[in-house]
Amino acid sequence: MKTRLSSEEGIALVVVMILMVVMLTTGLALLSTVDTQTGESQKQRVRDSAFNLAESALNAQVSALSRDWPGLGRAALPYGACTQTSTSSRCPDHAYLVGGGSSDLTDATWQTSVRDNGAGSAPSFYSEQSTALQPGYDANNDGKVWVRARALAQGRPRTLVALVRSSRQEEDLPHAALIAGSLEITNMGNKELVRSNNGVVAVRCTPQLLELAPCLGHSFGLGKLTSLTDLTTFLATQVSGATPVTGYTTAPAMTAEARARLKATAIADGTYYTSCPTEAQLSGRIVYVESGNCTYTSNTQFNSAQAPGVLILNAGSVTLGGTSNFYGVVYAANTTNLTTVGVRTQGNARVTGGVIIDGNAQMVVGSSGLNIEFDLNAYRAVASYGSAGVIQNTWREIKAG
Repeated sequence: MKTRLSSEEGIALVVVMILMVVMLTTGLALLSTVDTQTGESQKQRVRDSAFNLAESALNAQVSALSRDWPGLGRAALPYGACTQTSTSSRCPDHAYLVGGGSSDLTDATWQTSVRDNGAGSAPSFYSEQSTALQPGYDANNDGKVWVRARALAQGRPRTLVALVRSSRQEEDLPHAALIAGSLEITNMGNKELVRSNNGVVAVRCTPQLLELAPCLGHSFGLGKLTSLTDLTTFLATQVSGATPVTGYTTAPAMTAEARARLKATAIADGTYYTSCPTEAQLSGRIVYVESGNCTYTSNTQFNSAQAPGVLILNAGSVTLGGTSNFYGVVYAANTTNLTTVGVRTQGNARVTGGVIIDGNAQMVVGSSGLNIEFDLNAYRAVASYGSAGVIQNTWREIKAG
């Protein structure tokens, strides 16, 4: 028995067992670490997927704002919250946002909102509490709104915000004191009625002897205007600063696409009218009238020299009388191809900017003083809402509940 107890046979088995326990413990620890890292990688992947979805939703909402900017005219139709179930053209398209994306987005949800940036000393500061109370349109009329986008993928939320500004797209119009199908001047006095300031004065017609309807101011062939030379000499007094162009042949002053953009701008600003607006409504950066024969004969000043506007009459005519003064451009698109009066000034009314009439419609000038004075600054107001874009350094991620 003593000999057997002192024997070292089987000691290797004990060593092997100890090594196996050590190896098994190390393996389990390594497996736990690998499993933890795999889980963290999955969480990070899901967070990245949620972030990408939120960013895509924000960018898509900015794109929608480019098509339909929520100006003051949208007070009655503000932007509401958009989600993955929304079908409005104002909202991002869910299928587009998740199409071809990660499998992590299979049951993902998202939401976007548009809010005014508010007034006060810090309109570029975003606050979850105060910004959420702002209306869903550009209430302070500064061309800026906040866009918020939140995405949730497998329980992982990401929230982004950005201050978005609408750019101005200048629309082309000939810089002219007056362009019309024809011009009739009902005053035969030696008075300055059109001051071109070297701007264009042009008519599409060509003056004819003894014409019933004047082409260039007055008929000639009888009285003191017996020839075209007499007429042009006399007109140098009534139309100063430029020799009128006759037989003016150009395409419409503005394309249909440009008019559509300006119409959309007027709708956004609340200055679009299907028929003649009131005198109080005639002032504005872009006033768009669908149709009507509009007459304004008060002593009102429309717009100002510092802030001129544009009056676009899609169809019909407009008459300015009294001692009214319109600062800006009056543009009669004449889409119904009138050959009668398109724009008329009478009394002591004045347009400080320019008058442009498409087609063969007529401009009638007939007052005791200056009726039209060219001002290049007025044409700078002919601009529509362009694309919307994120203002630099305002895009950021926030922690939201």
